[in-house]
Amino acid sequence: MAKDMQDQRTRMVPALQPYAGDMPEALQPVGAWLLQHTYLVVFVGALIDATGIPFPGRLILVAAGAFAARGDVDAIVVMLLGAAGVALTDHLWYFAGAVGADRLLRLFCRFTLNSELCPRRTADWFERYGSLTIVLGRFMAGVRLLAWPLARAHGVSYPTFALYDAAASLLWSAVWVGLGWFLGEHALDAVGDAGWIGFAVVGAGIVAVLGLRLWRRARQRREPANA
Repeated sequence: MAKDMQDQRTRMVPALQPYAGDMPEALQPVGAWLLQHTYLVVFVGALIDATGIPFPGRLILVAAGAFAARGDVDAIVVMLLGAAGVALTDHLWYFAGAVGADRLLRLFCRFTLNSELCPRRTADWFERYGSLTIVLGRFMAGVRLLAWPLARAHGVSYPTFALYDAAASLLWSAVWVGLGWFLGEHALDAVGDAGWIGFAVVGAGIVAVLGLRLWRRARQRREPANA
């Protein structure tokens, strides 16, 4: 009976039915819910991904593109929801930068490996490419999170920002959904493998960043004592 209920819950996304049995038993109810709410997961996943928090938002879009290739979901809806998710976060970053860009940048840059360089690098992009940085920065990990709060400070008006960000968000979402569509079921295998690897990489990254922060703090405390 439990197996029949699981099959019924996963019917909306047949592409993943062969994988349902591989889930740990404790996670199967969660997995079944996620499979039935692909559109919601795409939107929320893209929204979180755009914050800079380690999250597999792009992998979700790739998987959704594979679902669309099988006819389980609508590719256009998936693409629009992915774009809407990142665009919403981008707009929040833009207005957050308008009310406190300096504090926001200091907070973010404290947790980067090149903290003293990250604002300057993004500023260089704006000086070189202007508003086009909003589009290019969507695909540059070291630029995209700082481009939105810095945009206003570099003279990008909100209507201009909204126009460029809409284009960037749609292009970004289309790339990942299109990749999943093109790879089809191979994308589902890759996403499944990358998911476990991603958790390991994220965990190692968190440990590395925390270790670096502690080391820098200890060094800063020693420098006044040695002066």
